[in-house]
Amino acid sequence: MLRKLLKILGVVLLVPLFFGLFSLSSQERINEVVPRKKRSSGKGIYITAAVSKTKSYFNYIKRQAKRSGINTIVIDAKRDLEPPVLEMIRQKELKDDSCVLSNPWLTKLAKDLHRDGFIVTARIVVFKDDHLAIARPDLAVRVKGGGLYRDFKWGRWVDPYSDEVRLYNEKIAEIAALSGVDEVQFDYIRFPAEGNYRDACYEFDREGVSRVDIICRFLSDVKNNLKKYNISLGVDIFGVTAWQNEYDIKGLGQDLKKMSEYIDVLSPMFYPSHFHSGYDGYENPGEHPYYFVDTGVRRAKMILGKTRVKIIPWIQGFDLRSPNFGPEYIIAQTRACPEGFLVWNAANNYSVTFSALR
Repeated sequence: MLRKLLKILGVVLLVPLFFGLFSLSSQERINEVVPRKKRSSGKGIYITAAVSKTKSYFNYIKRQAKRSGINTIVIDAKRDLEPPVLEMIRQKELKDDSCVLSNPWLTKLAKDLHRDGFIVTARIVVFKDDHLAIARPDLAVRVKGGGLYRDFKWGRWVDPYSDEVRLYNEKIAEIAALSGVDEVQFDYIRFPAEGNYRDACYEFDREGVSRVDIICRFLSDVKNNLKKYNISLGVDIFGVTAWQNEYDIKGLGQDLKKMSEYIDVLSPMFYPSHFHSGYDGYENPGEHPYYFVDTGVRRAKMILGKTRVKIIPWIQGFDLRSPNFGPEYIIAQTRACPEGFLVWNAANNYSVTFSALR
Protein backbone atom coordinates (compact mmCIF):
# COMPACT_ATOMS: atom_id res chain seq x y z
CA MET A 1 0.00 0.00 0.00
CA LEU A 2 2.80 2.39 0.97
CA ARG A 3 4.76 1.52 -2.20
CA LYS A 4 1.67 2.25 -4.33
CA LEU A 5 1.15 5.60 -2.62
CA LEU A 6 4.78 6.59 -3.20
CA LYS A 7 4.44 5.77 -6.90
CA ILE A 8 1.36 8.00 -7.16
CA LEU A 9 3.13 10.83 -5.31
CA GLY A 10 6.12 10.40 -7.59
CA VAL A 11 3.95 10.95 -10.64
CA VAL A 12 2.30 13.99 -9.03
CA LEU A 13 5.69 15.52 -8.25
CA LEU A 14 7.12 14.80 -11.68
CA VAL A 15 4.21 16.33 -13.59
CA PRO A 16 4.85 19.94 -12.54
CA LEU A 17 8.57 19.41 -13.01
CA PHE A 18 7.97 18.18 -16.55
CA PHE A 19 5.65 21.05 -17.40
CA GLY A 20 8.07 23.52 -15.80
CA LEU A 21 10.80 22.30 -18.12
CA PHE A 22 8.41 22.36 -21.04
CA SER A 23 7.40 25.91 -20.19
CA LEU A 24 11.03 27.03 -19.98
CA SER A 25 11.79 25.32 -23.27
CA SER A 26 8.81 27.05 -24.90
CA GLN A 27 9.86 30.40 -23.50
CA GLU A 28 13.35 29.98 -24.88
CA ARG A 29 11.90 29.24 -28.29
CA ILE A 30 9.64 32.30 -28.10
CA ASN A 31 12.59 34.52 -27.16
CA GLU A 32 14.94 33.02 -29.71
CA VAL A 33 16.43 35.81 -31.81
CA VAL A 34 15.62 35.16 -35.44
CA PRO A 35 18.18 36.79 -37.78
CA ARG A 36 16.57 39.55 -39.81
CA LYS A 37 17.66 42.26 -42.18
CA LYS A 38 17.35 45.74 -40.68
CA ARG A 39 14.75 47.82 -42.53
CA SER A 40 13.75 51.41 -41.91
CA SER A 41 10.55 53.25 -42.78
CA GLY A 42 10.37 54.74 -46.26
CA LYS A 43 6.97 55.98 -47.43
CA GLY A 44 4.36 55.28 -44.82
CA ILE A 45 1.09 56.00 -43.11
CA TYR A 46 -0.02 55.89 -39.48
CA ILE A 47 -2.60 53.31 -38.41
CA THR A 48 -4.31 52.99 -35.03
CA ALA A 49 -4.46 49.61 -33.32
CA ALA A 50 -8.26 49.73 -33.58
CA VAL A 51 -8.19 50.15 -37.37
CA SER A 52 -5.61 47.37 -37.71
CA LYS A 53 -8.17 45.08 -36.02
CA THR A 54 -11.00 46.15 -38.34
CA LYS A 55 -10.42 43.63 -41.09
CA SER A 56 -12.48 45.02 -43.97
CA TYR A 57 -11.38 48.64 -43.59
CA PHE A 58 -7.75 47.74 -42.95
CA ASN A 59 -7.68 45.52 -46.03
CA TYR A 60 -9.06 48.45 -48.04
CA ILE A 61 -6.34 50.76 -46.66
CA LYS A 62 -3.61 48.24 -47.47
CA ARG A 63 -4.82 47.85 -51.05
CA GLN A 64 -4.95 51.60 -51.57
CA ALA A 65 -1.56 52.04 -49.91
CA LYS A 66 0.09 49.52 -52.23
CA ARG A 67 -1.39 51.25 -55.27
CA SER A 68 -0.05 54.56 -53.99
CA GLY A 69 3.53 53.40 -53.46
CA ILE A 70 3.28 53.25 -49.67
CA ASN A 71 5.67 50.65 -48.27
CA THR A 72 5.48 51.27 -44.50
CA ILE A 73 2.72 50.88 -41.94
CA VAL A 74 3.25 52.62 -38.58
CA ILE A 75 1.11 50.88 -35.96
CA ASP A 76 0.15 52.41 -32.61
CA ALA A 77 1.28 49.54 -30.40
CA LYS A 78 1.93 50.52 -26.78
CA ARG A 79 -1.52 49.94 -25.31
CA ASP A 80 -1.62 46.36 -26.60
CA LEU A 81 1.95 45.59 -25.53
CA GLU A 82 2.04 47.10 -22.06
CA PRO A 83 -0.24 44.87 -19.86
CA PRO A 84 2.38 42.32 -18.68
CA VAL A 85 5.00 45.02 -18.04
CA LEU A 86 2.43 47.29 -16.40
CA GLU A 87 1.55 44.52 -13.95
CA MET A 88 5.21 43.95 -13.10
CA ILE A 89 5.82 47.64 -12.44
CA ARG A 90 2.56 47.93 -10.49
CA GLN A 91 3.82 45.18 -8.18
CA LYS A 92 7.27 46.84 -8.11
CA GLU A 93 8.81 43.67 -9.57
CA LEU A 94 10.19 45.06 -12.84
CA LYS A 95 13.93 44.42 -13.05
CA ASP A 96 16.64 44.67 -15.71
CA ASP A 97 16.55 40.89 -16.13
CA SER A 98 12.75 40.62 -16.19
CA CYS A 99 11.71 38.38 -19.08
CA VAL A 100 9.22 39.57 -21.70
CA LEU A 101 7.58 37.56 -24.47
CA SER A 102 6.30 38.33 -27.94
CA ASN A 103 2.76 39.67 -28.27
CA PRO A 104 0.37 37.39 -30.25
CA TRP A 105 -1.59 40.26 -31.82
CA LEU A 106 1.48 42.16 -33.03
CA THR A 107 3.26 38.96 -34.09
CA LYS A 108 0.38 38.00 -36.39
CA LEU A 109 -0.03 41.57 -37.64
CA ALA A 110 3.67 41.90 -38.50
CA LYS A 111 3.64 38.53 -40.25
CA ASP A 112 0.58 39.47 -42.32
CA LEU A 113 1.99 42.87 -43.25
CA HIS A 114 5.33 41.34 -44.24
CA ARG A 115 3.48 38.89 -46.43
CA ASP A 116 1.79 41.87 -48.08
CA GLY A 117 5.16 43.52 -48.67
CA PHE A 118 5.10 46.24 -46.00
CA ILE A 119 7.76 47.43 -43.58
CA VAL A 120 6.26 47.35 -40.06
CA THR A 121 6.97 50.10 -37.53
CA ALA A 122 5.67 49.93 -33.95
CA ARG A 123 4.95 53.41 -32.57
CA ILE A 124 5.47 53.63 -28.81
CA VAL A 125 4.42 56.76 -26.94
CA VAL A 126 7.02 57.04 -24.20
CA PHE A 127 6.68 59.59 -21.39
CA LYS A 128 3.08 60.68 -21.92
CA ASP A 129 1.42 57.73 -20.21
CA ASP A 130 -1.94 57.78 -18.43
CA HIS A 131 -1.87 54.07 -17.62
CA LEU A 132 1.50 54.11 -15.87
CA ALA A 133 0.75 57.38 -14.05
CA ILE A 134 -2.46 55.88 -12.67
CA ALA A 135 -0.87 52.52 -11.78
CA ARG A 136 2.13 54.17 -10.12
CA PRO A 137 1.36 57.77 -9.15
CA ASP A 138 4.78 57.96 -7.48
CA LEU A 139 6.35 57.83 -10.97
CA ALA A 140 4.17 60.61 -12.39
CA VAL A 141 5.15 64.20 -13.08
CA ARG A 142 3.56 66.43 -10.45
CA VAL A 143 3.07 70.16 -10.06
CA LYS A 144 3.96 72.46 -7.21
CA GLY A 145 1.30 72.36 -4.55
CA GLY A 146 0.35 68.75 -5.28
CA GLY A 147 -1.58 66.93 -7.96
CA LEU A 148 -0.49 65.40 -11.23
CA TYR A 149 0.68 67.51 -14.15
CA ARG A 150 -1.79 67.54 -17.08
CA ASP A 151 -1.16 68.70 -20.63
CA PHE A 152 -3.66 70.55 -22.85
CA LYS A 153 -5.44 67.27 -23.63
CA TRP A 154 -5.56 66.44 -19.92
CA GLY A 155 -2.97 63.69 -20.40
CA ARG A 156 -0.73 62.53 -17.58
CA TRP A 157 3.05 62.23 -17.88
CA VAL A 158 5.65 60.12 -16.11
CA ASP A 159 9.11 61.18 -14.97
CA PRO A 160 11.87 60.54 -17.55
CA TYR A 161 14.43 60.72 -14.74
CA SER A 162 13.00 57.56 -13.16
CA ASP A 163 15.00 54.40 -13.87
CA GLU A 164 11.78 52.37 -13.59
CA VAL A 165 9.95 54.53 -16.13
CA ARG A 166 12.73 54.20 -18.68
CA LEU A 167 13.06 50.45 -18.08
CA TYR A 168 9.30 50.06 -18.46
CA ASN A 169 9.41 51.58 -21.95
CA GLU A 170 12.56 49.66 -22.84
CA LYS A 171 10.80 46.37 -22.05
CA ILE A 172 7.77 47.34 -24.14
CA ALA A 173 10.09 48.11 -27.04
CA GLU A 174 11.63 44.66 -26.59
CA ILE A 175 8.18 43.03 -26.80
CA ALA A 176 7.71 44.81 -30.13
CA ALA A 177 11.10 43.54 -31.33
CA LEU A 178 10.28 39.99 -30.25
CA SER A 179 6.99 40.27 -32.13
CA GLY A 180 8.80 40.71 -35.43
CA VAL A 181 8.50 44.41 -36.30
CA ASP A 182 11.17 46.03 -38.44
CA GLU A 183 11.35 49.26 -36.52
CA VAL A 184 10.45 50.76 -33.15
CA GLN A 185 9.51 54.42 -33.27
CA PHE A 186 9.42 56.47 -30.07
CA ASP A 187 7.00 59.37 -29.78
CA TYR A 188 6.67 61.82 -26.87
CA ILE A 189 10.29 61.05 -26.05
CA ARG A 190 10.66 64.39 -24.33
CA PHE A 191 9.69 66.41 -21.29
CA PRO A 192 6.24 68.03 -21.19
CA ALA A 193 5.95 71.55 -22.59
CA GLU A 194 2.28 72.53 -22.32
CA GLY A 195 0.04 74.23 -19.77
CA ASN A 196 1.67 74.74 -16.37
CA TYR A 197 4.78 72.75 -17.30
CA ARG A 198 6.95 75.40 -15.63
CA ASP A 199 5.51 74.25 -12.29
CA ALA A 200 6.25 70.59 -13.00
CA CYS A 201 8.19 68.67 -10.34
CA TYR A 202 10.49 65.75 -11.11
CA GLU A 203 10.91 63.59 -8.03
CA PHE A 204 13.77 61.60 -9.56
CA ASP A 205 15.72 64.57 -10.90
CA ARG A 206 19.41 64.27 -10.11
CA GLU A 207 22.02 67.00 -9.85
CA GLY A 208 24.35 67.27 -12.81
CA VAL A 209 22.15 65.21 -15.14
CA SER A 210 20.42 67.34 -17.79
CA ARG A 211 17.22 66.56 -19.65
CA VAL A 212 19.26 65.97 -22.79
CA ASP A 213 21.44 63.52 -20.83
CA ILE A 214 18.48 61.48 -19.60
CA ILE A 215 16.79 61.24 -23.02
CA CYS A 216 20.06 60.08 -24.55
CA ARG A 217 20.56 57.60 -21.71
CA PHE A 218 17.19 56.03 -22.50
CA LEU A 219 18.06 55.77 -26.19
CA SER A 220 21.46 54.30 -25.41
CA ASP A 221 19.95 51.63 -23.14
CA VAL A 222 17.34 50.71 -25.74
CA LYS A 223 19.94 50.50 -28.48
CA ASN A 224 22.12 48.18 -26.40
CA ASN A 225 19.20 45.98 -25.39
CA LEU A 226 17.69 45.65 -28.86
CA LYS A 227 20.82 45.37 -31.00
CA LYS A 228 20.52 41.56 -31.00
CA TYR A 229 17.22 41.89 -32.89
CA ASN A 230 18.79 44.02 -35.65
CA ILE A 231 15.80 46.34 -35.86
CA SER A 232 15.71 50.02 -36.71
CA LEU A 233 15.18 52.68 -34.03
CA GLY A 234 13.42 55.95 -34.79
CA VAL A 235 12.22 58.99 -32.87
CA ASP A 236 9.51 61.56 -33.51
CA ILE A 237 10.22 65.19 -32.65
CA PHE A 238 8.39 68.51 -32.85
CA GLY A 239 8.95 70.09 -36.24
CA VAL A 240 10.18 73.28 -34.62
CA THR A 241 12.94 71.27 -32.91
CA ALA A 242 14.74 71.15 -36.26
CA TRP A 243 15.34 74.88 -35.74
CA GLN A 244 17.19 73.82 -32.52
CA ASN A 245 16.44 76.83 -30.36
CA GLU A 246 18.51 76.52 -27.18
CA TYR A 247 15.37 76.96 -25.08
CA ASP A 248 13.68 74.03 -26.85
CA ILE A 249 16.74 71.80 -26.54
CA LYS A 250 17.04 72.28 -22.78
CA GLY A 251 13.29 72.27 -22.11
CA LEU A 252 12.31 69.27 -24.22
CA GLY A 253 15.57 67.39 -23.71
CA GLN A 254 15.98 66.81 -27.46
CA ASP A 255 19.43 67.55 -28.85
CA LEU A 256 19.30 66.18 -32.40
CA LYS A 257 23.04 65.80 -32.81
CA LYS A 258 23.42 63.84 -29.58
CA MET A 259 20.29 61.73 -30.18
CA SER A 260 21.53 60.76 -33.64
CA GLU A 261 24.25 58.60 -32.09
CA TYR A 262 21.63 56.07 -31.00
CA ILE A 263 18.99 56.06 -33.74
CA ASP A 264 18.53 55.10 -37.37
CA VAL A 265 15.62 57.37 -38.30
CA LEU A 266 14.61 60.88 -37.30
CA SER A 267 10.98 61.85 -37.98
CA PRO A 268 10.29 65.54 -37.36
CA MET A 269 6.60 66.47 -37.45
CA PHE A 270 6.73 69.17 -40.12
CA TYR A 271 2.99 69.87 -40.24
CA PRO A 272 2.79 73.37 -41.75
CA SER A 273 -0.39 74.18 -39.81
CA HIS A 274 1.43 73.60 -36.49
CA PHE A 275 3.83 76.50 -36.93
CA HIS A 276 2.48 79.66 -35.29
CA SER A 277 1.33 82.68 -37.25
CA GLY A 278 4.26 84.79 -38.36
CA TYR A 279 6.80 81.97 -38.15
CA ASP A 280 9.68 82.65 -40.54
CA GLY A 281 7.68 85.64 -41.78
CA TYR A 282 4.61 83.68 -42.96
CA GLU A 283 1.26 84.92 -41.70
CA ASN A 284 -0.34 81.50 -42.10
CA PRO A 285 2.29 78.73 -42.30
CA GLY A 286 -0.50 76.25 -43.06
CA GLU A 287 -0.71 77.72 -46.56
CA HIS A 288 2.93 76.90 -47.39
CA PRO A 289 3.44 73.12 -47.33
CA TYR A 290 6.62 72.94 -49.38
CA TYR A 291 8.46 75.74 -47.60
CA PHE A 292 8.12 74.43 -44.06
CA VAL A 293 8.87 70.80 -44.86
CA ASP A 294 11.78 71.66 -47.15
CA THR A 295 13.28 74.19 -44.74
CA GLY A 296 12.87 71.77 -41.83
CA VAL A 297 14.54 68.90 -43.69
CA ARG A 298 17.46 71.08 -44.74
CA ARG A 299 17.92 72.41 -41.20
CA ALA A 300 17.80 68.90 -39.72
CA LYS A 301 20.43 67.72 -42.22
CA MET A 302 22.62 70.68 -41.38
CA ILE A 303 22.44 69.84 -37.66
CA LEU A 304 23.10 66.13 -38.11
CA GLY A 305 25.93 66.64 -40.59
CA LYS A 306 27.48 63.50 -42.03
CA THR A 307 25.48 60.75 -40.40
CA ARG A 308 23.84 57.45 -41.27
CA VAL A 309 20.55 58.69 -39.77
CA LYS A 310 17.72 58.96 -42.30
CA ILE A 311 15.36 61.93 -42.11
CA ILE A 312 11.84 60.63 -42.72
CA PRO A 313 9.47 63.48 -41.75
CA TRP A 314 5.88 63.21 -40.67
CA ILE A 315 3.86 65.31 -43.11
CA GLN A 316 0.35 66.71 -42.85
CA GLY A 317 -2.37 64.42 -44.12
CA PHE A 318 -5.23 66.37 -42.52
CA ASP A 319 -7.00 69.67 -43.08
CA LEU A 320 -6.16 72.18 -40.35
CA ARG A 321 -5.62 75.91 -40.93
CA SER A 322 -4.74 75.00 -44.49
CA PRO A 323 -7.23 76.55 -46.94
CA ASN A 324 -5.34 75.01 -49.88
CA PHE A 325 -5.32 71.46 -48.47
CA GLY A 326 -5.81 68.76 -51.10
CA PRO A 327 -3.80 66.36 -53.29
CA GLU A 328 -1.39 69.10 -54.40
CA TYR A 329 -0.76 69.96 -50.75
CA ILE A 330 0.35 66.37 -50.12
CA ILE A 331 2.53 66.31 -53.24
CA ALA A 332 4.21 69.60 -52.31
CA GLN A 333 5.26 68.12 -48.98
CA THR A 334 6.54 64.86 -50.45
CA ARG A 335 8.73 66.78 -52.93
CA ALA A 336 10.62 68.14 -49.91
CA CYS A 337 11.35 64.64 -48.52
CA PRO A 338 14.16 63.02 -50.56
CA GLU A 339 14.61 60.05 -48.19
CA GLY A 340 10.93 59.29 -47.62
CA PHE A 341 7.97 60.50 -45.58
CA LEU A 342 5.23 59.37 -43.19
CA VAL A 343 1.71 60.74 -43.52
CA TRP A 344 -0.23 61.48 -40.34
CA ASN A 345 -3.99 61.42 -40.15
CA ALA A 346 -5.30 60.62 -36.67
CA ALA A 347 -8.61 59.34 -38.09
CA ASN A 348 -6.76 57.15 -40.63
CA ASN A 349 -8.65 58.82 -43.48
CA TYR A 350 -6.15 58.79 -46.33
CA SER A 351 -8.44 59.42 -49.29
CA VAL A 352 -6.68 62.71 -50.16
CA THR A 353 -3.24 61.13 -49.67
CA PHE A 354 -4.03 58.12 -51.86
CA SER A 355 -5.50 60.40 -54.54
CA ALA A 356 -2.30 62.49 -54.49
CA LEU A 357 0.16 59.61 -54.66
CA ARG A 358 -1.50 57.45 -57.30
